[in-house]
Amino acid sequence: MMPRLDWDGGTVGLQALGAMLDGLALDLPDGRRVHPLHTAPWADEAGADALPGILRRLRGEWPCVPFGADDPAPLPDRWQVGQGAPHGLPHGFAANEVWRVWRDENRLCADIRYPEDHPVAALTRSVAPCAGGVEMTLTIIPRRDCRLPVAVHPVFRLPVPPGKALLNPGAHGLIWTHPAQSPDPCPLRPDSTATSLATLPGRDGGTVDMTHLPLAQASESRILLTCASGRFALDNPAEGYRAVLDWDSTAFPHLMLWVSNRGRADAPWQGRHLALGVEPCCAAFDLGTAISAQDNPLTRSGAATAIALQAGSPWRTSYRIGVEPL
Repeated sequence: MMPRLDWDGGTVGLQALGAMLDGLALDLPDGRRVHPLHTAPWADEAGADALPGILRRLRGEWPCVPFGADDPAPLPDRWQVGQGAPHGLPHGFAANEVWRVWRDENRLCADIRYPEDHPVAALTRSVAPCAGGVEMTLTIIPRRDCRLPVAVHPVFRLPVPPGKALLNPGAHGLIWTHPAQSPDPCPLRPDSTATSLATLPGRDGGTVDMTHLPLAQASESRILLTCASGRFALDNPAEGYRAVLDWDSTAFPHLMLWVSNRGRADAPWQGRHLALGVEPCCAAFDLGTAISAQDNPLTRSGAATAIALQAGSPWRTSYRIGVEPL
């Protein structure tokens, strides 16, 4: 049975697969209960258990150690790197495997051991109520010295009508569009930069405004905001609340946005996946360990893309998801 927490301000569960947050519901000051996080539409359908690990019950929020995947999509020459460490499963071993999960008084806890040949020995994770939301902790226990891309992966629910959600990313540095030539439709020009989400370079010329979602046309976009402030807000005026993500920007200096706007047609997506991934990270997008741990265009611009982990020295961070009234 999945462990859950219920308190005056809300409820949350922690599923064993991926240690993903499940069913987070938070109360606003006026007593309304809102559900800020997303659950994939197939997650509870018959046949979902046959999907690859991370997709099987995709929901909520989870840690990614290491972050990313070995992306098969073509990359520009300047993103090509020499042979590096193989990445392994998409978004890391722990995102695809079953954790040990339990309730410890007023918090939920989880841990997982990595394979013996992995540079990471184990992860631990906790979830506890805090004012207006929940606070998560993540601890990485390295087996040996290594440099890895790391992220946490909240996925927020979007309203259905186009343009009804407003993104407030806070202060940030240069914005980069994803360099890969993705097979999914994307309105953005690959491997480009901008200073504002409102004026991202368009694939067919002009600019694209990503401050209001969903977009009218089906698409999939990945965007990296460098030097992010550590606070992101998503306004949902139709339901009268703001979802807020706070994190330590010294641990995760960048923020990747995954705008999943019904753009993936193959199963299990089937043109029905509508959500916003808001992913604090130290990584070169989601391009995997080989690229993130080596010299790449982001590092040459001064942006760190991997965390240096030391054997015997646990690495820890904490972050918070909450809601506020509009």
